[in-house]
Amino acid sequence: MVKEKKLLDKEGIKINLIELQPGEQIPYHEHKDTKYNYILRGSMSDERGEYVQGDIVENLIDSRHSIKAGSEGCEFLVIWGKK
Repeated sequence: MVKEKKLLDKEGIKINLIELQPGEQIPYHEHKDTKYNYILRGSMSDERGEYVQGDIVENLIDSRHSIKAGSEGCEFLVIWGKK
C-alpha cells in the first residue's frame, strides 16, 4: 500500500513523502501542476525511464505516467507549488 505523508503545505509550496514497497505501482495518472520527485532511497520507473537515489524527476503540467517501485522499494519527495 502506498504510504504518503504531508510534510509541508505553506505559502504555496507543498512537499509530501511517498513510500512504495518493492514492485508496488501507482496507476496511470495526470498531473494538474508541475511536480518534482526527489528520490531518497531505492528506485522507481515510469514510461520515460528508471530513477535512482539522488535523481530529480520533473513531471510537467498535463503530463501522464504510471510509477513502479524497483525491487528494493522507493521513498521519494513530491514537491510542487501553486502560483
